[in-house]
Amino acid sequence: MNEVRPGAVLIKGLVLFALANVAFAYFNPPVGKLSIYNWLIPGRERVPYEREVEYYDISHTVPIYEDMDAMYRSTILSRPKGENEFRIFLIGDSSAWGFQLRPEETLVGQLNTLNLKTCDGKQIVVYNAAFPLPYVMKDLLIMDKVREYDPDMFLWTITLDGFRNRTIFTDYFLDPYSTRVRELVGEYQLANLDIDKLAAQTFWDRTMIGQRSRLKKMFLLQLHGLGWSATNLDYYYQGYLPLSQDQSEDELFFGSSEGGLGLDNSLFDVLEAGYRLAGNLPVLAVNEPIFIASGENSDIRYNEFYPRWAYDEYQAYLENWMSANHHEYIDAWDFLPSSEFTDTPFHRSPAGETAFAEYLAPQILNLSCTK
Repeated sequence: MNEVRPGAVLIKGLVLFALANVAFAYFNPPVGKLSIYNWLIPGRERVPYEREVEYYDISHTVPIYEDMDAMYRSTILSRPKGENEFRIFLIGDSSAWGFQLRPEETLVGQLNTLNLKTCDGKQIVVYNAAFPLPYVMKDLLIMDKVREYDPDMFLWTITLDGFRNRTIFTDYFLDPYSTRVRELVGEYQLANLDIDKLAAQTFWDRTMIGQRSRLKKMFLLQLHGLGWSATNLDYYYQGYLPLSQDQSEDELFFGSSEGGLGLDNSLFDVLEAGYRLAGNLPVLAVNEPIFIASGENSDIRYNEFYPRWAYDEYQAYLENWMSANHHEYIDAWDFLPSSEFTDTPFHRSPAGETAFAEYLAPQILNLSCTK
């Protein structure tokens, strides 16, 4: 009988573990594409997301922005395209994703109830590719990724807040994709995007140890899928108070005063990159509706985010930019009454989404016939 030597077993185990980590980092396997969604359980209507960590178990979801394969493989967007299907992918922030709304109540859900068809009779199916973050560079990365799921058109909701350079969003969403971000910056000459603090991924970062947080989230996302498929609950719906019609007398926009918005140095070059990245696919940009206050100091601020001077300057700049670049867009900033917003000046009510979908439908039909 051979004697068991614990020390030798431990050393062999450590060597095998080290080799496995080196192999994982070297080959970089696309483990995010391994998913029980869309075969063992149904795909989600939108990417997994929850604002508050303590509600993950309640809402049966685990956000995994670090791996877009895992994020989109969990949704119906990754299903094979139907033979008679015209696919539209909605790109945008939390208002597009649908905070405070169930999937069927969102803009995507409402557009799909309209049973739209292209000029050649194809069924228009809209998919929610949005991720809750107002940042056009995040949107560009998502557009770049979801092209592999065979879209026919992009619907892109935008707002002034998404054009700002913010380091916190670089750390939050861009760092895991630093290599691709730098490629896009070079390919589309994105002069205004601040990537000075963009972290470069090291060999260690690519090992299983370095990727342990991502791998854990991927596993939990599959596990939570079982609870989600049983309850269809993908978000913890907290109550909210109606937005105040009274506003602050503060005229600053994130530290900038009138005349200091500097839109020439903002991320409009990223918006242009989105149109170029889409190639021959139509892109319908929509300046999304905002809450417009009518109470005290409403002559100073439209809402808690936007002083009037800043938003007016942005709106005029957007109009001139779209015209100069010959792009299709819809300016829906004042389309909805203030009663159709929920917990922020951007998040819409179910009734607001219904009206918004009907408003967008004619232009969607028009662009779908040009492809």
